[in-house]
Amino acid sequence: MVFTYMNDSVRSAARVLDLLEFFAATEQGVALTTISSMFAMPKSSTLGLLRTLLSRGYIERDDRNLYQLNPVFRSSGFGWNGDLAARLIALSKPAMDDLCTEVGETVILSVLTEDGRVKTVAKSLAQAVVRYDLELGESHPAYCSAMGRAMLACLPRERRDEILASTPLDQRTPFTVYDLDGVNARIDQAAEQGFAIVEEEFVLDGVGIAMPICDATGAPVAALDVGCVASRYAAKREAILAAMRTCIEQLPPPFSSLVAPDAATAKEHA
Repeated sequence: MVFTYMNDSVRSAARVLDLLEFFAATEQGVALTTISSMFAMPKSSTLGLLRTLLSRGYIERDDRNLYQLNPVFRSSGFGWNGDLAARLIALSKPAMDDLCTEVGETVILSVLTEDGRVKTVAKSLAQAVVRYDLELGESHPAYCSAMGRAMLACLPRERRDEILASTPLDQRTPFTVYDLDGVNARIDQAAEQGFAIVEEEFVLDGVGIAMPICDATGAPVAALDVGCVASRYAAKREAILAAMRTCIEQLPPPFSSLVAPDAATAKEHA
């Protein structure tokens, strides 16, 4: 006969897995008291486990205090197979909402597609009447956007060159840097600073401020961007950079950012 000893840590881990399986099989939101009763756990213990799942983005809590699986995981899987994008989207959305409220500008999360384009996967829209916006699922070239340059800056030079060689470098606005040497210089600057700023190069009257979100190897998983109306940019620049840095630094492993330790001493974007 084999006896299995389950200490408190193992029991808690098992409970977390039980909860994930329960939420994956449940379509409707469920109240704390219901979960506590179903799993025969004290409310305080149940709440602690739920808060852990909330902090990792696996579940959501609505305005009625009902808990349910984050829909990103239901549609895209948990990202445990090495594809971290689904988990990042779910995990970062509450932080994006907070960042949007703090800086008063639209916050966007994008990934780099296999063909080297930037695809918008999540956003938190500013409440201002005049605001920056991109359509979810929309993709655009990486060379002329802050998000694209932030992610290209994290790639091996060979892969960066491959992406730039496969993309027509067009002048989108009168301010677009579109010669190859100039684009590479801006990407190199983003690598040095830990962030990229594009002023009216992608779209007139819009400024993109982006930082990369990388995995444990330093490869870019996504880019976080604050899309700012140009007339509001100068007064908000330092506050936005500081708030973005804090937002990304609070993401749990395996996510990290190649953010310069002191934006105030980084080189200004030309």
